[in-house]
Amino acid sequence: MLCCSSAKKEDSDPKTNKVYESFQIIENKMQAHYDYIEKNGIFEDPLGRIDYFFKTVKTVAPQLLTDTKLYKNDLLNLLTDKLFHKNIFTDNNIVFVLYNLPIDDYVDVLNSALSLYQNEKINQSIFELFIFQNEIASVSVAKNFKNEKLQVFLNKLLDDLSLIRKVELQNKHFRKSILDLKSGLDWEGTSDGGLKKLTEIQPAVLDTLKVEL
Repeated sequence: MLCCSSAKKEDSDPKTNKVYESFQIIENKMQAHYDYIEKNGIFEDPLGRIDYFFKTVKTVAPQLLTDTKLYKNDLLNLLTDKLFHKNIFTDNNIVFVLYNLPIDDYVDVLNSALSLYQNEKINQSIFELFIFQNEIASVSVAKNFKNEKLQVFLNKLLDDLSLIRKVELQNKHFRKSILDLKSGLDWEGTSDGGLKKLTEIQPAVLDTLKVEL
């Protein structure tokens, strides 16, 4: 099981402590889940894992989904906390919860993620996960490609040539992916219909969850 000794910080406010404690419980339950399926040789696809994660959040700490904006900064701090004990998917899970924000608030998170990446507080994989959302969890960025704040953010990325060069050392398609996101190609697609068509067949987990909440 994951240790929770670092979840409570003496100098932080009660709300932050509560977020840390709640997320530690969530991650303990997720680790138990991973251990169970591994022990029993059960195959779990990404949809099953992400769906189980959000059901766990809904059970343990529903406030993280019903009032995500209130906990936005605490979740970002948790993402960069080196003392918080994590399993292999914890950082991804934190980002997935932040996906739940309305698009204008989420763009604020994108700006924070950019700063964290530039200051080497998060790795490139997590930085890109913020921008190019896992479509199983959410498609809000692609769907809202016309949003003014989002367009400003994407333009900022495209104008930062040093950032583009740095990211493309690991992902040579980064600039093209930003352009596809910005233009709406990701959402509308071409002959394949893009994410819009995909989510008509299999809605993103957060969209389904919002209907239930």
